[in-house]
Amino acid sequence: MRFESRTFWLPKDADETAQYQDAYALDAENGRAAIADGVSSAIFSGPWARLLTLGIVAQPPDLNDTAAFQAWLAENRAAWINSIDTSKLTWYQRPKMVDGAMTTLLWLELSPAETNAAGLATSYHLQSFAIGDSCLFHLRGGELLYWFPLESSGDFGLNPAVVASVDRQLDHLLAFKNRAHDCLPGDLLVLATDAVALWAVERLEAGEAVDWSRYWDCSDEDWRAEIDAARDAKQMRFDDSTLVLLRVIEERPAPTVDYDELLGPALITDDEPLPTLTEAIVPDEALRFDAPATEAVDEIRVGETLDVAADADEPAIPLAEETAAFEVDDHDHTGSPPT
Repeated sequence: MRFESRTFWLPKDADETAQYQDAYALDAENGRAAIADGVSSAIFSGPWARLLTLGIVAQPPDLNDTAAFQAWLAENRAAWINSIDTSKLTWYQRPKMVDGAMTTLLWLELSPAETNAAGLATSYHLQSFAIGDSCLFHLRGGELLYWFPLESSGDFGLNPAVVASVDRQLDHLLAFKNRAHDCLPGDLLVLATDAVALWAVERLEAGEAVDWSRYWDCSDEDWRAEIDAARDAKQMRFDDSTLVLLRVIEERPAPTVDYDELLGPALITDDEPLPTLTEAIVPDEALRFDAPATEAVDEIRVGETLDVAADADEPAIPLAEETAAFEVDDHDHTGSPPT
């Protein structure tokens, strides 16, 4: 285990959780975390965002190997389309399938830099990758070291670079930004989708940096009330909002679990296998993925098809044009307001 976590999320409409298009996935054992913001004007972007974040933490793609990345992307695209029952699509949903779903994507990987006598990491090498406007804020001792991948509030546009679920022969435009940095136990890593990230950057530029650490002990109810207040005051975009806090720790061995003792002999038999992750969680919980992701990815890929009726009452919305991705940028962004 390489980090502890706190997570918060709030849909654009608090009463319509099924329309939540953001996603995140965490694997504390291997030091991986991913966050994504599905484009709401496209079709089934929420499932696409969740599929990619789970795929990232299960096995991050090698961006330096073009063929391997294309194979990884093709596998996830096939999983997305195979999960949709196209026979249930409405007349206005069918044209949207041509362009498919779209999402921004940011992920990080913590790998050991120094280890102790037991071979466990005491410090880390942090590698971050991003396309679009979901952001990472890296703090040490309460001070912001840098934020990534954008440079100012003016970089948050209405058409961020995205990863599409349909191959439109535009993959050559996908250019992930990347950044490497040392990471120490006690560091706080903050991942946020664009609504929360833009609010934080605007605060930073105004000389009122966000005290991210105070959210560690914040309740879900208090965090949601704060987001609602910021939306009402027009200080934050009225959009799906997601915040992930990771507190880096010295690596700990994975806990050993005795499942027979945990579940009890009466709850498990040879004829009744353990429930899968998908079967064991309630629908709302499926929006969030805090567990190691390998099993969850498999369940999405072989599970039941998506219920397309959720969009049935919504009018068709023109798709945003997919834009060229950002170029690779290894600039060191400080916590000071840009000049």
